[in-house]
Amino acid sequence: MKIAVTSANGKLGSTIVENLIELVGKEHVIGIARSPEKAKHLGIEIRKGDYNSREEFDAALQGIDVVMLLSGMDEPDKRIQQHRNVIDAAVSNGVKKIVYTSIVGDEKNTAFSL
Repeated sequence: MKIAVTSANGKLGSTIVENLIELVGKEHVIGIARSPEKAKHLGIEIRKGDYNSREEFDAALQGIDVVMLLSGMDEPDKRIQQHRNVIDAAVSNGVKKIVYTSIVGDEKNTAFSL
C-alpha cells in the first residue's frame, strides 16, 4: 500500500510522515511537496505537487492507494480549487481513500480568522 502525504515538508505534514514511517515503513510513504528539494530530509520518495496544478497531482498520485490531503493556508476562493485539483487527480488515478484535514491551529490574522 502506498500512502501519499501532501505538504509533506510542512509542520503537520512532516509529523504525519514521521508517524506513518513508524507505522507502515518508509517504503510505503510518499511525500508530495511544491518544492521537493525542501522535503528530501524526510528520507522518503518525494514527488512534486503544487496545489495549483492538477497536472502535477495527476503525476504525483500515480500508484497511490491513500492520499492525505492537508489543507493549505491560501485564501478560501483559491483553496477550494486547489483541493479540487488534488481530489480530481486522486479519482483519475484510482486512489481508494482520501483523508482530508481542514485548517488547523489558532493563528490570528490569516485568511481564515474570525
